[in-house]
Amino acid sequence: MLNSIRLTALCLGLFAASAQAQESTSSPIVIKNDSSSTSKAKTLFGSLQKNPIKSFGLSVSPIVQFGQVGTQAGMSAALHVNNSWELGATFLRSVRDENTNKAPQAFHAFTVAYTPKANSLIHVSFPLAIGVISMRGEKMMDEDNDQTTMRPKSMRRHRNDRYDDRMSFGFGGAKSVGIQPGIQVELNVLKNIRLFTAANYRFALGSNSTSEMQGFSGQVGLKLGVFDRKFGVKGKK
Repeated sequence: MLNSIRLTALCLGLFAASAQAQESTSSPIVIKNDSSSTSKAKTLFGSLQKNPIKSFGLSVSPIVQFGQVGTQAGMSAALHVNNSWELGATFLRSVRDENTNKAPQAFHAFTVAYTPKANSLIHVSFPLAIGVISMRGEKMMDEDNDQTTMRPKSMRRHRNDRYDDRMSFGFGGAKSVGIQPGIQVELNVLKNIRLFTAANYRFALGSNSTSEMQGFSGQVGLKLGVFDRKFGVKGKK
C-alpha cells in the first residue's frame, strides 16, 4: 500500500514538471527596451518648445526736441519685438534760430527702449540713446591761396558781407560721445499711430565735450507704423 502511494506521488510530480516545461517553452520571450537608447537626444535650442519672439513691429517717428541743448528736430526708426522692446536709430539736428547763441549740433545714435504695457491706452516707455554729438563747423574760402580755413566765431560777418557767399557749413566740428536716457509717455491714438512726449538728459563724454552738448530736454513726436504683429497667425477662410 505504501509503495502504491509513493508511485502515485512520483507520477503526479513528473506530470506537473512536464506541463510547466511546455508552458515556459510556448510563452513568447519579452525583451525590455533600454529607454536611454530610444529617447530623443536633448539639445540646448531643441529643448525650447516655444518661439521666444511672439510678435514684431516697425515704426518711424518724426521728433522735435527742445531744452538746454537747443531746439532740435529729426527722425527715428525702430524694430519692435514682443510689443515691449524697441531697437533702432535716431538722428537729430539743431533747428536754425536767429535768436540763440547756441552752437548748432547733430546727434546720431542707436536706440533701445523698454515698454512694459504697450497695449494700454496710456503707457510709459524707457528709451536710451547712445551715439555721437557733432558740432557745426563754420568755414570760409581764403581768396589768396584758394584754401578752406576755419572761421572763428569773432570773425563772423553780416550776411550781406561778401565772405558769406563763400562760407560752407557742416557738422564737422568737435565730436563727443552722447548718452541720452529718458522717460516717455505714449498715447495709442489709432492702431498704427502713437503720440508721445518725453523728458531726457543728454550726457556728453570725451575730451571735446562742452556744456552746450549736454543738458535736460523735452521731446514730442509721433510713432507711425505696424505694432504687435503676431507670428504664425493665419487668417480665417
